[in-house]
Amino acid sequence: MVDFRENPPKELAGSEVIIVRDYKSLEEINMRSGVRTPIEQDSSNVLQWITADGGIVSVRPSGTEPKIKFYFGVKEPLASVEQYDEVLAKLDAKIEQVKRDLKLV
Repeated sequence: MVDFRENPPKELAGSEVIIVRDYKSLEEINMRSGVRTPIEQDSSNVLQWITADGGIVSVRPSGTEPKIKFYFGVKEPLASVEQYDEVLAKLDAKIEQVKRDLKLV
């Protein structure tokens, strides 16, 4: 978690990381402008990275095991039901790329 705080990714799956939320320091950082905004809630050891294309990656340590847990949210437009399989494949590929970008695989 220390490394992720000190060296947040600049890009995930080809999309610029534009917002970093650190729920431990209770601060949101706009990576483009450098503006820091307070987060008003209880502190928690969680990081979130929001990308320009709407993706969200949340990172937190496990409460019971010595490991870090990752949660991925990716977006892709779906114009029609007929495109479902194609869009699903794109979403899966984005998640796999995020995992590679974070050196998880």
